[in-house]
Amino acid sequence: MAGADNKHLLVDAKKCEALCDCGGKHTVPVVRVASGEGAYSQLAEDCAQTYSKGSVLLLDDENTHRAAGASVLELLEQRSVECRPVTLPGDPVATEELAERICDLSEGHGLIIAVGAGTITDLGKYASDKGGIPFWSVPTAPSMNGYTSSIVAIKVRGVKRTLPSRPPRFIYVDPDVIRDSPLELRQAGFCDVLAKSVSDFDWRVESLLFDGAYCSLPSAIVHGPESRYLDHPEKIPQGDEETVMGLFEGLLFSGIAMTLAGSSAPASGGEHLISHFFDMRESLTGMKPNLHGLQVGAGVILSAACYRRLAGLEERDLKACAENLFETEAGRIPSVWGSLASEVEQQFRKKRDRLLQFDSQLPLKWPQLRGLFSRVRKPDFFVDLFRRTGLEMTLPSLGIPKDEFTLAAVSARTIRDRITVLDISAHAGVLEDAAAETVEALS
Repeated sequence: MAGADNKHLLVDAKKCEALCDCGGKHTVPVVRVASGEGAYSQLAEDCAQTYSKGSVLLLDDENTHRAAGASVLELLEQRSVECRPVTLPGDPVATEELAERICDLSEGHGLIIAVGAGTITDLGKYASDKGGIPFWSVPTAPSMNGYTSSIVAIKVRGVKRTLPSRPPRFIYVDPDVIRDSPLELRQAGFCDVLAKSVSDFDWRVESLLFDGAYCSLPSAIVHGPESRYLDHPEKIPQGDEETVMGLFEGLLFSGIAMTLAGSSAPASGGEHLISHFFDMRESLTGMKPNLHGLQVGAGVILSAACYRRLAGLEERDLKACAENLFETEAGRIPSVWGSLASEVEQQFRKKRDRLLQFDSQLPLKWPQLRGLFSRVRKPDFFVDLFRRTGLEMTLPSLGIPKDEFTLAAVSARTIRDRITVLDISAHAGVLEDAAAETVEALS
């Protein structure tokens, strides 16, 4: 393929093998990245040589079309690539209905190119996976970690579901587009990449209690570019290329971490459930959700507050209450979720057996668990980092009423069957206090 020498392999299989400590087999994605001023020209050249006798579906939305899609389309047309552009209205939502529509539009095409961030990437990956069509990505903002992950987030019957997919084979990046993306998207990406600071511990805890599936490889992969964006987050709003591209690289590796783990666990725990809660409740409350990453940031602070309180508990503070607690929470689902109640209850009941084991497993493993809990950074650490990016990070600025955030804190754990710090905190009786602490910190 022309220009192939200018694309670098994002992760090396031998390096991953050396960093693995679980002894299991990891699927190492073969993702190559072309980054630089001429990345879009290289895309067009690669496309012309590889798909000269086929057609390409070019997917973007009104915002990402202005940022990059129009340029990519023009370059493809200059090289006589048969292309069908599909530009969605601004700020689309990745619903099952829209995803199926993109699948229908992609039929008969030899390649899908998604120009955009979270929603556009998920829609492209979904259609690619379902139709068996190759997929290339043109990121437009460092706003989320889904560019390289092997999952997509789709609303299915109103419930946010994580579905399997395949990462893109090639990613084409113009650093100027990433650096000049809207500030709130850069801030959202910063919040999203910091989710690993708590989600990795959620995964460790679930592994210690049940399946022993934790591996340090995903965390080690993500650690590489960390200093580039964590040391000086105040440079993110300044558009400093080294810092913003460091953030973008961190997000790419965060997605790779999920692929290596075979699930979203390394980068998505209880903090992400908070964001999914607000997304799902929109149809019930009429409140438009904020950017996913910003909502995740609030969830990170809640998770940190939960871990801080759990670290202060002794084994004798734990009570045998698992069954009563489960039934009480299950009984609240209809009042919280209305028309979505049956879908939510189905997810919650999938983890009933594991939740009931808390009565025996938590006391048995408490010394080891407390050791993990105590390693999580305090909530103020994250609040300070977020605000150094220029983000106000308050509930009013996020458009979240206090009572809605409190409801999310105590009820979000019902929407997925994964065990997170929210479940442990509810059993230990500290979840409501942690929610109140977070509300105060974000007021």
